[in-house]
Amino acid sequence: MAMKSDNPCISQVSFTQPNYLPAVSAWKGHGPFALWIVDALKPRTVVELGTHYGFSYFCFCQEVAALGLKATCTAIDTWKGDEQAGFYDESVFETVNRINSQNYADFSRLVRSTFADAVSGFADKSIDLLHIDGRHRFEDVKEDYETWLPKMSDRGVILFHDTQVTHEDFGVYKYWPTLAEKFPSFEFLHCYGLGVLGVGTLLPAGIRPLFEAARDETAREKVRNAYARLGAALAGQPLRRVEPCPCGSGERYKHCCGSLAA
Repeated sequence: MAMKSDNPCISQVSFTQPNYLPAVSAWKGHGPFALWIVDALKPRTVVELGTHYGFSYFCFCQEVAALGLKATCTAIDTWKGDEQAGFYDESVFETVNRINSQNYADFSRLVRSTFADAVSGFADKSIDLLHIDGRHRFEDVKEDYETWLPKMSDRGVILFHDTQVTHEDFGVYKYWPTLAEKFPSFEFLHCYGLGVLGVGTLLPAGIRPLFEAARDETAREKVRNAYARLGAALAGQPLRRVEPCPCGSGERYKHCCGSLAA
């Protein structure tokens, strides 16, 4: 049975349950979108800067595996923490390493390094999907972006987490508007905010509707509301069978995408 919605920014994979749901993750509400963007972009190289418990990274890996993509995925982190995320012991890396080894070792690697030290290991114009989620001070995010931008391919998309966090010394929200003016972009407001930046000059057809939706208020809010609701379902607010389906079809969930998951 096919989906009843014609919204190109939402697909059956958006309703897929992530295989790995850590007890703690500031990224949990974006899991459905992580699966969708891999499906839409079909990246050949995925890199994450700042992995912590690994939720976002393993969502990317899950869909890479599901699609059978000939891709490489790399998570870069010291796995020691910082003053914003907090410092933690070796057990965090051990958990991430175990999950990676058991499920994704054929195409995924974990690199224990600072971002600046790791960048030389990647050729220019080689990365299709980059997720920046390290330290969130203005100068840190700016440095990460400027350092890694030359590594982005013509199909490249960059994700920035915490675009809606304005307290303490978080500065992504200050930097994001500058980037969004330069490139096609979309911003989710839920779960601390997630910016999606299309830096490539030859963006794949599958990802373009997202950036087109950003320019239309009605379309933009439909996409935002859909992924906010799908994200909330992962965070402990299950979709009710009688509520409107998040896909935007206008039908109840049980008669729409709920029947696909049954």
